[in-house]
Amino acid sequence: MKLNSKTIREYCSDPVMIRVYDSIDSTNNEAKRRSDNGICLYATTHQTAGRGRRGHSFYSPKDTGLYMTLSLPLSAPSASVQKITCAAAVAVCEAVSTLSDSRPAIKWVNDIYVDGKKAAGILTELVCDDGNRPRAVIVGIGMNLCTRQFPEEFAANAGNFGDIEVNALCGTITARLIKYFHCLNDNSVIEKYKALNFCLGRAVRYTQNDIPHTAKAVDIDADGGLVVEENGVITTLNSGEISIVPQ
Repeated sequence: MKLNSKTIREYCSDPVMIRVYDSIDSTNNEAKRRSDNGICLYATTHQTAGRGRRGHSFYSPKDTGLYMTLSLPLSAPSASVQKITCAAAVAVCEAVSTLSDSRPAIKWVNDIYVDGKKAAGILTELVCDDGNRPRAVIVGIGMNLCTRQFPEEFAANAGNFGDIEVNALCGTITARLIKYFHCLNDNSVIEKYKALNFCLGRAVRYTQNDIPHTAKAVDIDADGGLVVEENGVITTLNSGEISIVPQ
């Protein structure tokens, strides 16, 4: 499992700087350190300090997965980070489906599942300039490909996509995400996200203002927020974690 920048570039019609690493602490960290201009991809098959949302670590063993970050320049400071996360989730699902027999699905907002287990996660972060103005968004994607051994604390819920050629996967995800980033105002991205989401129509649990809730997930709004209904009251979740209530 070896990344090759030339091979990855063959999948990308848009100009993109590509940096590949045998090993690195975190591709998101590297994107922040370098602050390259334009669209830039950072990719590896081994992270020593992979990060997930809310300070969680992301298990990134050597040569069993793909860990990549795409840095995208922001022309509009108001760009929806959540909507970009949705676009990334769609790009991952479509790339995996194109290159393998796996049929992944999305758990709102940033987790990709296959056969009922989490096989990928997305961490989207804003990068600001010296005046604290957003200048770029970095989209980190961690994927389990051949990973079979996991730390005990999340082994029961961890899955993998199988043996997908890593350069084709990295290039296909990059090309699709750039395409969707250029047309975020097109509602088709959210429609695809909704079609791939397995939360809708199901009962979910979440915590808001330290109060636990159980509600039915009924829709995804235009910005990627999860619309839930609890006792006739409609609420839109724009951040946080949910869990699916077993049927």
